[in-house]
Amino acid sequence: MTASITPEFLSFQEILAGRYSLERELGRGGMGIVLLARDVALDRLVAIKLLPPDAAEVPDVRERFLREARTAAGLSHPNIVPIHSVEEQGKFVFFVMGYVDGESLRQRVERSGPLTVRQATKFMQEVAWALAYAHERGVVHRDIKPDNIMLERDGDRAIVMDFGIATVGPQRPSTEIVGTARYMSPEQASGDMIDRRSDLYSLAATFFYALAARAPFEAGSRPALLASHVSQPAPSVREFRAEVPPKLNEIIERCLAKDPADRFPSGDELAKSIGDIRGRDFRAPPLLRRFMRNAEISTAIMLAGTGMLQAGRNGFGLNIIFFAVLVQLGSAARRLLREGYTFDDIRAALLAEAELQKEESDAIQERKIMRRIMGIWHRVWASKFGRLFFRVAGVGLKKPKHRAIPGGEATEFAIGRAATEVFDALPSEHRKKLGGVRQAIELLEERAEVLRAGGDTGARLTQAVAALEKVRIGLLRLQAGTITPGDLTAQVAEAREIGERVDQVLEAQEEVKQLLA
Repeated sequence: MTASITPEFLSFQEILAGRYSLERELGRGGMGIVLLARDVALDRLVAIKLLPPDAAEVPDVRERFLREARTAAGLSHPNIVPIHSVEEQGKFVFFVMGYVDGESLRQRVERSGPLTVRQATKFMQEVAWALAYAHERGVVHRDIKPDNIMLERDGDRAIVMDFGIATVGPQRPSTEIVGTARYMSPEQASGDMIDRRSDLYSLAATFFYALAARAPFEAGSRPALLASHVSQPAPSVREFRAEVPPKLNEIIERCLAKDPADRFPSGDELAKSIGDIRGRDFRAPPLLRRFMRNAEISTAIMLAGTGMLQAGRNGFGLNIIFFAVLVQLGSAARRLLREGYTFDDIRAALLAEAELQKEESDAIQERKIMRRIMGIWHRVWASKFGRLFFRVAGVGLKKPKHRAIPGGEATEFAIGRAATEVFDALPSEHRKKLGGVRQAIELLEERAEVLRAGGDTGARLTQAVAALEKVRIGLLRLQAGTITPGDLTAQVAEAREIGERVDQVLEAQEEVKQLLA
């Protein structure tokens, strides 16, 4: 489950056993290690931010870490990462937050290049909403930057992370300059008093980077960067990206003003201005976008082939290609249906795409005949034909079971699979001495599955999954050479005993049901 097994990792997992199952490390920084984990009771992925134990022994660092968690836990907004719990367990100090399946804004730009204008305005507006919400509650983030904005993989939503240096309430000038120099406001760089408008400066600097793949100011040292923010006028993003609309450029320039009074007074005002130039957002989920691209191509091929046949030319080859694409479309449609989408979802996405195409046609003053030709594929696939196509594509498919973990397996099976993989990797002499391990793993997997299916996600499920987790940890310790097969035998026996106790409870429940019936 994890590529890096350390004694510290295993000790932390022992404390979490039954509640959370650690998967792997997602990243680490100066203020913590972020781990991917599964919430056993809710069977969903979560992220756990752990303060390294040596840092947890430093009172100031420990308090700052807990302050971050408590600050963020007080905020509930769709564009701010949710904090589920804040805990101190001996030397371990950590908090559990929502897992964002995606990448940071910096990673997106490094992987794919600068954002499109439409993407940038969407994400910038969402972060402005999040900041407005935080500011209304007296929280100033102080470290808005591309690394602290996550972009969801499926929903493509921007989510603000890391309130590690956020401040709450009125602020005073300080000689301590904290934050990231490349995106820091002039007043923050000078150690002056800051307020919500400082975050808006950092937000504009962040989306300057998102559009230009570089920050407004670049320098070889932190002092030089800070001096640039304080004394040099910010360049225009259009110098690096000519297609940025003048109105968006004006918004970014206003936010990058040296004097806070010249910026937008609030995140809400900024978000409203972005909304005025952005218009409606018609972005569909990735699977739907892929289907629409294929549908557009296949429709164009079909029309071209039909036109050639009517003109007396041989369009047979094109229509062969069309039918091949149609088969691929059928496969894509089945994938959508398996994922839980319905034809109504596809139709809504097609109509939204048609609106977007209309917006683009209006902008370039496209002729009516071209508008009709370009819009044929929307009308075809959003019509009764499209509904019939999806009905045929769905023949033989069972109704999908929606899971809390998209496309994932239940926690007990994930732990069991990982434990089995470790067991199979052990030397043959160890496997012979631990012949009952596989049976114990399977027993606990099955019992946990039955409990979960019956809606029993309380103490019994926790106990079963915790026993399974301890077997996995024991196998990892054995693999690392810190224990012997004999040491693990007791844990396996305990796991089997727990499974048998669950059996007794399930049998008793079944007897009660039969009596009531």
